Amino acid sequence: MIRRHPIPLVAVIAALALVPTARVPAQPAPPVERWALVGGTVIPATGEPPITDGVVLINGSRITAVGPRASTPIPRGTRIVDVAGKYVTPGLIDVNVHLVLMITPEFYVKYEDRFADIAVQGAQVALKYGLTTVMDSWGPLAPLLQARERIRSGKDEGARVLVAGNIVGSGGPFSQYFAGGYDLRGTDLRYGGWVHPIIRSRINALWEDDAGPALLALTPSEVGTAISRYLDKGPDFLKVAVSAHGIGPVEPLMFSSPALAAMRASAQRSGKHFQTHTFTLESLREAVAVRPQLLQHPNVMSVPPTSPAQLQLLDSLLAEITRHGIYSALLGVPLDEQQRVYEEWSIEDTRRDPHLGAIIQARQPGMTREAFAARRAMVQRWLRAGVKVVIGTDQGPEASELGPVVWGRMGRRHFEVMEGLQEAGASPMELLVAATRHGAEAYGLADSLGTVQVGKVADLLVVDADPLVEIRHLRQIRHVVKGGRLVDRAALPTMRVLQFDPDDRWPR
Repeated sequence: MIRRHPIPLVAVIAALALVPTARVPAQPAPPVERWALVGGTVIPATGEPPITDGVVLINGSRITAVGPRASTPIPRGTRIVDVAGKYVTPGLIDVNVHLVLMITPEFYVKYEDRFADIAVQGAQVALKYGLTTVMDSWGPLAPLLQARERIRSGKDEGARVLVAGNIVGSGGPFSQYFAGGYDLRGTDLRYGGWVHPIIRSRINALWEDDAGPALLALTPSEVGTAISRYLDKGPDFLKVAVSAHGIGPVEPLMFSSPALAAMRASAQRSGKHFQTHTFTLESLREAVAVRPQLLQHPNVMSVPPTSPAQLQLLDSLLAEITRHGIYSALLGVPLDEQQRVYEEWSIEDTRRDPHLGAIIQARQPGMTREAFAARRAMVQRWLRAGVKVVIGTDQGPEASELGPVVWGRMGRRHFEVMEGLQEAGASPMELLVAATRHGAEAYGLADSLGTVQVGKVADLLVVDADPLVEIRHLRQIRHVVKGGRLVDRAALPTMRVLQFDPDDRWPR
């Protein structure tokens, strides 16, 4: 409910006396700069306890007061949004999204001229579902920068977007690192070599943008210089492939230790955040040695460690990661509900939905109860080590007309990852902090984002049920606030290039 503090009648009469009698053209009402969320339970994600019957006062884009209603003055004329019985948290942050990602080769051919629009649509869907900030960690740099500026300028609504561009050293969508190396008979990860070489080269160049596999041939000094030039193009952060992506059966190492150190130094000189991509235990060791701010999917390994020596090395790395405060975006987090789908999927289910059934059946051998238990045990190992967890999901938009993909659908995957982490033993408060404060800290944004505090940007989420009881309650969104503005969720996305519904029940 929205209401205003009453203004005394004397003040109204005095104001009316100043109004001229001649008719003047109607003027639009000035925007209301000061308003407040009143009556809800405020969960600031600072480590302090929740504030019951709280007030969050907003002026422009910033929070100007937070506290109990009984002791927090609300200035006269403030617009009131009544959130009694609701819960107010910081806006959510996903540190690993792909706003231009559909893991089928047809997508890149069909939508080559719409990548910036698709990125805007993805950011709008993210905002609708509670993500006020997202970090795109692999995509076409130029279109993503266009989308970022359209949102920053206010031309388009959307989650705040930070951009990396390419995973440094890796190739584009049609390279051997991605669709060029997929199975010809693949169901969701489909081979892309049938696409004309001119198109493949053009698409790959959009992603690689002077930060692709050619860097692997350079000396450390040369690669450091090349990265400085790349950062001058405008990405917000740097993500480096310490191991390859998609080169099986075990992803090889990509860069030497001196080359990694040179890139790390270039990022530091440019004031840019540095993070790593790893898929093996040895690549994780190399990554930790260079002290990134963030490790992307460090728990996911093409060959999980099993021998005593491997597990000892992993535990020593976990201790080092914790000691140095390196943030970790855990991925491949199992969820009980999804395991049941794989376990119970039947021939009759495939008859009803043959395309979806082909994907589920192709994955079933690797999605047994034992496989899920092993993945959960790995996640629990990281949680027990006390690493600083952030929420990074790999989620992106989908083009439903190109068939199901059963991947991380934009708008729902962050909820699924948090729910899986709670099933693995993380507390709801730990997960809320991971999805807010830690995400901001990992990118050097803690002075303005990540908590409900005076002086911070007013990025807020209002939900109907207590997320500290069950983290899934974050799905019950009542309001999203970004930069001090109440978001019209019903209108989003206003950019509609792709058709997909985050509210569909997984795996559809």
